[in-house]
Amino acid sequence: MKYPILIRCLAAVLLLLIIAIPFAAATTITSISPKMGYKGDSTTVTITGTDINASLDEVLLRMDDENDILASIASHDTTTIVCTFTLSSSKQVGVWNLVLVNDDDSEVKKSNAFTIRPQIDITSISPTYARTNNDSVKVTVLGTGLDEITSLYLYNDEYSNITATSVYAASSTKVTGTFNLDSKTEDTYDVCVMDSFNTRKCDLSFEITTDAVGSIEVASSPKGATLYVDTENKGTTPITVDDLDVGTHKLILKKSGYSDWTRSVKVTNAGITTVDADLEAITTAPTVSTPVPTTAPTTVKTTRKSTIATPTPWPSDTPTPASPVGTLVIVGAIGLALIAVRKY
Repeated sequence: MKYPILIRCLAAVLLLLIIAIPFAAATTITSISPKMGYKGDSTTVTITGTDINASLDEVLLRMDDENDILASIASHDTTTIVCTFTLSSSKQVGVWNLVLVNDDDSEVKKSNAFTIRPQIDITSISPTYARTNNDSVKVTVLGTGLDEITSLYLYNDEYSNITATSVYAASSTKVTGTFNLDSKTEDTYDVCVMDSFNTRKCDLSFEITTDAVGSIEVASSPKGATLYVDTENKGTTPITVDDLDVGTHKLILKKSGYSDWTRSVKVTNAGITTVDADLEAITTAPTVSTPVPTTAPTTVKTTRKSTIATPTPWPSDTPTPASPVGTLVIVGAIGLALIAVRKY
């Protein structure tokens, strides 16, 4: 009976000893804030957790097939780490793991803890202006890094922000929204976007213009010319164009066979500007043909001088007969002499 009691006593002592031995607490990572950063930026984050090792050596971001991104540690204790990650432009966009490395090479990891995003950039907005008191102006903003955009607004430090409704990020390069411009002040505003991480980018310009409008009536001689108002095809003359912004507009009339007609006209509030255009016909110069020579080329005939020697004739013993003309002259002279003698 003594042995069971002794065994029980030894077991109790052993249990007390086990309870008294301290266990090394496991380090955990609870959160990281912010949870994202942009390529090309340096991002300072605060990491919270439990029982963070005093011998913490490194804090890094890790992704498969990528080089680790090592943080610069500013401070840490058992529950908090403050450090900065430099996210160079060569780093891969996407979700990275957060890893704490102790000086004994042991690691604590929190998967999918940090996201690297492309820089937000806005390059264009269409339209670039709208009239005040228009309660539904749909705009499209193009750029990069826009897939997380949740807010689109117009900013001017003299007025309250004009925030768009129905904001929709169609892709990383396109976001749309609708502005209500009722009673909004005519002025130029900055275009701003903000993403789900509260990162804001302001760029570009948007103008709220007067809601005053007017009309133009355009006729031409001859009629049927195509009318362009500020490069927009409005139809053929005669034509009336309504709902034009007050101010100066460029008109161009085009018709085949006639020179383009161009003028700048002013549109007044609730007014009608009348335009009569005389188109100038294009004169076509007659076509002059080049004459074709009809005279046949002259052929020059060349006679070659003979090089054959002519033989010299031998002297002849036959007397040369007297010339008939010489004989007549002699006979005539004798006759005249006889006549002269008879007179005496």
